[in-house]
Amino acid sequence: MQPKQFISASHRWLVRQEVLYLSLLAMLVGLLSGYAALLLRFGIEWVATLWTGEIAWDRALDTIPWYIFLLAPTTAGIIVGLINTHLMSASEMRGVAGVLADLVERGGRINRKQLVTETFGSAISVGSGASLGREGPTVALGAVIASEIGHYLQLSEHQVRTLIGCGVAAGIAASFNTPIAGVLFALEVILADYAVATFSPIVISSVIATVISRSELGNFPAFLIPEYHLVSTWEIGIYVGIGLACGLIAASLIALMGRLRMLLVRFIPDRRLRPVLAGFCIGLIGLVIPYAMSIGYGTVGNMLLEKVDPVLLGVGFPLGVFLAIVLFGKLVATALSFAAGFPGGLLGPALFLGAVVGALFGDIVHSIAPSFTESYGAYALVACGALTAAALQAPITIMLMVFELSADYRIMLPLMAACIVATLVKRSFGHQSVFTEALEERGIEMGGGLEKSWMRSVKVSRIQWRPIPSIPEHTKLEDLKRIYVDSGKGCVQVVDDKDEMIGLITFTDLQPWLLDATMDHVAIASEICNRKVQSISEDDSLLDAIATFDREVFEQLPVTSTDNPRKVLGILSRQSVFSTYHQLIVKHGEHGEA
Repeated sequence: MQPKQFISASHRWLVRQEVLYLSLLAMLVGLLSGYAALLLRFGIEWVATLWTGEIAWDRALDTIPWYIFLLAPTTAGIIVGLINTHLMSASEMRGVAGVLADLVERGGRINRKQLVTETFGSAISVGSGASLGREGPTVALGAVIASEIGHYLQLSEHQVRTLIGCGVAAGIAASFNTPIAGVLFALEVILADYAVATFSPIVISSVIATVISRSELGNFPAFLIPEYHLVSTWEIGIYVGIGLACGLIAASLIALMGRLRMLLVRFIPDRRLRPVLAGFCIGLIGLVIPYAMSIGYGTVGNMLLEKVDPVLLGVGFPLGVFLAIVLFGKLVATALSFAAGFPGGLLGPALFLGAVVGALFGDIVHSIAPSFTESYGAYALVACGALTAAALQAPITIMLMVFELSADYRIMLPLMAACIVATLVKRSFGHQSVFTEALEERGIEMGGGLEKSWMRSVKVSRIQWRPIPSIPEHTKLEDLKRIYVDSGKGCVQVVDDKDEMIGLITFTDLQPWLLDATMDHVAIASEICNRKVQSISEDDSLLDAIATFDREVFEQLPVTSTDNPRKVLGILSRQSVFSTYHQLIVKHGEHGEA
C-alpha cells in the first residue's frame, strides 16, 4: 500500500470511530486554544504595561498620572470604534453571545472575524482600562478555532458543536487553571448537552489547555484563597441573605447593560463615537474610583485576603462606605463598557462585583456579631460565586469553579446555598443571563439549542415527499376536474411553458367552480389556481419546515428547487415532517443515553 493510500485509509477509519476521532481533534483544539488564551492574556498585560508600567492596572493605581485615566480608555475607544465599524456589522455579535448566536443561527459556523476583534480588540480594551474581563474573548477564540477546524474537516453540525465545546472549555480552563469548571461551563452554558460522546472530548481539551497554561504560568490558581471556616450554623442564613443580594445586583447589572445600550444607540447613532465617549466617561469614573478600571483581579485577591485599603482620592473611608462606592462605580463602568461595544468578557467583572458585595455584607454582619461570623474575606469568596452564578445563570459551573479555586470542601455548603438563592432571585426578574440578554433583545431564542441543531442537520431533500401532478395553465376546467380526481393527491400544480409553477389548485380553490357546469369549457387552470403559494426549498432544514407549518394552516407545502424557486419538485405533508421529527428525537435520545 502506498503512503498516500495508507494515510487516506487511516483517515477514513478514524472518521468512522467518532469518539476517538473527536478526542484526537479535541487535543488539537485544546492545544491551540490554550496558547490563544495565553496570547490574549499577555496582550492585555502588554497594553496595561504600556499605560501604567505594570502588567495590571490594580498594581499601579497609586502611581498612575491622572491624565492616563482619561487618555487610555478614550484612545482605546477610538481604536475599538474603528474595529467595530470596519470589521463587525451592527447585526453581528461577538464574545460568548456571538458564539451562542452562531450556534443557534449558523449551525456552529462561528464568525472568524472574532479572531481579530477578540484578540486585538480585547487586549486593547481591557489593557487600556475598560471594565471587562478576558474570559469571554478567550471563549470566543477557542470557539472560532474549533469551528474552523470542524468545517475544514467537513464534520457534521453535531460534531462541530462538540468541538466548539472543546474550545470553550479550553479557554475557561486556561484562564482560571480550573479544568473541571471549563468542562462544566461548556456543557451548561454553551451546549446544554451532557452525553458521554460529547463529554469525553471536552474533558480532554480542557486538560490539554490547563497543561499548556500551567507550563507557562505555573500551577497557581487565579486567586489566593484563605482557609475557610463555618463559624456557626447560623451563618447559613447569612449566606442565604448574600445570595439574595447577589441575585438583585446581577439583575441590576443585566438591566443596566440593556438600558445603557439603548440610550447609546438612540443618542449616539455613530458606532465609531460610542466607545470613544464611553471610554472618556469610564476614565472619569476611574479618576474618582480607580478600582473600577480594567479587570481588577488584584483587588479581588485583596478582598479575599482582607488586605483592602479603604482610601479614595487620598481620603480614608470606613470599609463599608468604601465598598459601597466601589460597588456602584464598578457596576456602572462595567455596564457602560459592554453597552458601548468594547470587546471583553463579563465573567471577570461578575467575580469582582460578587467579591465587593460579599465583603460589604461580611463587614456589616461581622461588626454586629463577631463571635458567630467569619471575617469579610470568607463572605467575599462565597459571594464571588453567588453573583457570578446569577449573572451567568450557571450555578453548577460556578460552584465547581470556586471549589477548584479554594480546594476546600467546607465551603461547599454555604456556597451551594448562596449560588442557588442568587440564581433563583435573578431568574424571578427574567431568565436571561449576561450572555443572552442581547440575544433575546434581537429575538434569538436560546432554548432547545441541541434539539435545533439536530433539526437543522436534516435537509428537506431527505424527508419523504410525494410527486405532484402538473397541468398546463390553459387546461380547461373539465379536464382539470378529471386530473384532480384521478391523481388522488388533493393538490395540482399549474405550470407555464417552461414547466415552472404559476400556482396551486386544492379542493378549496375548486369548490366555487363545481356547481356551474357551463364553466367547464370556459374557465382555465390559470384563472382558478391560487398564485399566493407558500413553498419551501429542498435545501431548507427540518427546522425550517416545522417553523413554516407552525405559521401556516396548510397540510402540505410544495418543495421547490434550490436553483429555481418556481420549479416544484414535489409536495411535502405536515404528517411527513412531524414523523421525521419524532424519528430524529428517538434516534438522538437513544444515542445520548448510550
